[in-house]
Amino acid sequence: MIGSGESADPAALVDPAVIVGSVADGVFAEQPYVSPTPEQREDAGIGLARLIAGYLAEANEVLAGLGFTVSSDTDPVTGRRYALAVSQTSGEQVWGLYLVDLSAPPGLCIAVPHPKFDADCEQLALRLWRSVPGSILALAAVHRKAAGGTADPARNLESVFHHLWTTIVGPRGIPQVQIHGFADTTAAEQVVVSTGAGPRSPTAVRIADEIAATGLIVTRNWDGTADRDLRAVTNSQGIAAAASGWVWVHLEHNRTVRTEPALWHPAIDAVATAIAPPHARPRTRNAPP
Repeated sequence: MIGSGESADPAALVDPAVIVGSVADGVFAEQPYVSPTPEQREDAGIGLARLIAGYLAEANEVLAGLGFTVSSDTDPVTGRRYALAVSQTSGEQVWGLYLVDLSAPPGLCIAVPHPKFDADCEQLALRLWRSVPGSILALAAVHRKAAGGTADPARNLESVFHHLWTTIVGPRGIPQVQIHGFADTTAAEQVVVSTGAGPRSPTAVRIADEIAATGLIVTRNWDGTADRDLRAVTNSQGIAAAASGWVWVHLEHNRTVRTEPALWHPAIDAVATAIAPPHARPRTRNAPP
């Protein structure tokens, strides 16, 4: 079913933060999971491409059969329209939440592959989504340790999460910023900026410099300062980006940063500044894919 909030009263609008938080809260290590078949994965990609293009009825025709619920509303914080597809959150087909800002052409994909395990990352991602019109937020709905660890969206080549990046978003030249977290005891730095398996990029350099300007201790994988375990060189989305020349940036925030709004709010705002999207343009509507 496609829901649509039409009231101008902010109190009557569906806040996407509530849904994002609910999905993240429901993730647990022992949850069941099965990867989509190649046909299901292809259909999910078609449906999500339609969602990103703003063709919600056409997206629902495909995604509903895969267990997704498609809806749209106005974000009460930004006043911008959004579209949302949420997979089942119980059972085995926990294939993710995909939130699209419809106010501008797609210009950024914000990805959170490890909700609950990397606590609070969904909140950082949502702030970035609200800061950059035209953003797509991809949130895993499965724990990285589910199904014996094979469910991990950052490693699972058969996931909808990975398929969205490799066949829909990346090939269109849309950069991805992937948000993660680590324990304070893991490393001395507060934020790690990495390009994973790929070379440094101007976008990654700008992001690192802007975050460092907030006063946080920032390390970078391309200059050898980042902790070896936080460089994301085995991340599947990063490997795909490196192979195809796509812009992909991996952000790690320590626990203290993620729990202190006075730290992470400026850090995420710095990322938005570094992305520096062009002035939002009205969307053009072509035939649905």
